Amino acid sequence: MPIFSHKFSGLFLNKRKPKPEPLVIEDELGTFTLDKENFCGDVTLPGRKISVFLQTDGDGQTTADAALKSLHTFVQKVEEWDAAIKKFAADDFAKKDGTIETWGSCDSEGEIISKEEFMRRITMNFIQFYRDGSIFLDYDLDDMYTDHGLGVDADISGKIESCALWG
Repeated sequence: MPIFSHKFSGLFLNKRKPKPEPLVIEDELGTFTLDKENFCGDVTLPGRKISVFLQTDGDGQTTADAALKSLHTFVQKVEEWDAAIKKFAADDFAKKDGTIETWGSCDSEGEIISKEEFMRRITMNFIQFYRDGSIFLDYDLDDMYTDHGLGVDADISGKIESCALWG
């Protein structure tokens, strides 16, 4: 015998309202869909697909348009950006003798590598563009520092502010 009678079962029916269509930016670089705080999408850059986040600051399209403009500027010189960021990080991590000491991962021990080896092993993972022209980039560190990534703060003018392990 059921616990609830038929007349009460309607109380527990899932009365779903139709989900509103998400806000989307269609652009030559890709499609960006509004998540809670950012428009999110993927952009194909030389060698790989990168996740991109365009800041909205709560007013939606206006700030996302400013961030999208920064993305277009970035993509025009992506090879230069990537090389400059890798050099900046290698210089920051290097000892006076030009070598870099890694931590390794759970499967491998740390090692001493050259700046060139370090730059070869790191890859761009995702980018956050802000309306004010600032950028945050995440680089994968190929397990050189356990599961940490490299966080880079820059601005669209080309100035790299800082880099640090994160995650």
